[in-house]
Amino acid sequence: MADTASLQFVSPYAFGAMQKVDVARLAALSDPELRLLLPCLVRMALCAPADQSNAWAQDKKLILRLLSGVEAVNSIVALLSVDFHALEQDARKEQQL
Repeated sequence: MADTASLQFVSPYAFGAMQKVDVARLAALSDPELRLLLPCLVRMALCAPADQSNAWAQDKKLILRLLSGVEAVNSIVALLSVDFHALEQDARKEQQL
């Protein structure tokens, strides 16, 4: 919805969509607007919901679809999928050599 390339603040439209948890309106947001909401959207998608209804399950799927379309999210997921324990063990072995 916003025209600027780098947004600093959440637009009133995006804020209203988040406040009402209107997933259809969230889906209409541009990438820069979604980027500002990433922490909230990730939390909504990954935390256990209090609402166990089918409607929320469908909305959660749409939120996950939105998140998968944002390249920054894909990069974060790739970084977090690294086996840090194995990486630490390899680093210690290298240090001992």
